Amino acid sequence: MSPSPLVVEAAGGVLWRPASIGGDGVEVALVHRPAHDDWSLPKGKLDDGEHPLLGALREIEEETGFVATPGIPLGETRYLLGVRPKRVRYWACRAGSGSFAANNEVDELRWLSVAEALELMPARRDRGILERFATSVRDTRALLVVRHASAGDRDAWHGPDKERPLDERGSKQAVALAAILQAYAVGRAVAADLVRCRATLEPFTAATSVPVDPDPAVTVDSFTANPQAGVAVALALTKGPAAVLSTQRGVIEDLVAGVSEGLGRPASPDDVGPVAKGGMVVLHLADDPSGPVLVACEQLPPAG
Repeated sequence: MSPSPLVVEAAGGVLWRPASIGGDGVEVALVHRPAHDDWSLPKGKLDDGEHPLLGALREIEEETGFVATPGIPLGETRYLLGVRPKRVRYWACRAGSGSFAANNEVDELRWLSVAEALELMPARRDRGILERFATSVRDTRALLVVRHASAGDRDAWHGPDKERPLDERGSKQAVALAAILQAYAVGRAVAADLVRCRATLEPFTAATSVPVDPDPAVTVDSFTANPQAGVAVALALTKGPAAVLSTQRGVIEDLVAGVSEGLGRPASPDDVGPVAKGGMVVLHLADDPSGPVLVACEQLPPAG
């Protein structure tokens, strides 16, 4: 039996901004691709080894000229590209600075209301993504709960476990993670008081000058003894700008469940599941009159 064809991985998003006329509602960007003579959401194939979220942001900028801040996940589409299966993952992405210039792949961009965009788009895959966006249009910010990057074999490290450093793979993951944190405009950083947790954020802090605050309450031993204290640290990060918290495997599932419950959206640790080294859970937050609310939660794979 012949092996299954490799999946062609792609990513993109709904690029949006507040409506320029009237002050209410939003506009979304559609791009025209002359090779297909159609209007679609900005998207494209990932480069080899590229993180899907970063690939989505790159494709959006290449096709529209706008830098974007990622928001909630909007799902994916799957179909055949010839004989090969293709998967396209999408996020809601708020437009930042930039301007459109025609290129070889895209010759026109239009900012439209969601209703206008749906009318212009053909009845194909992108429509479901745009319809999903329309049901949950909110400006969000992120709290990223990151499992520390690869730090080798615990049994092979002969010093205090608190001082175990990242290995070569972990150092590469940390460098790649910095790009994701910058994409989310992270402005605050907390790490478990362990070398490997702080080191996971060091490339980000070096690039942005955002300091890392070590906090023993989110180390696994302290969290196991007093989970309420660790959850309180994370809940404090749900207020204000986007934030990151770097910690250990044994903390993440219960911590995320505790934060979800604290924001009025009860969840079980089983809803999170295991997170790979260097991977992360992203809590997408918005503000209501009563305070921060949890809009969506997703797990992202490690970068690097």
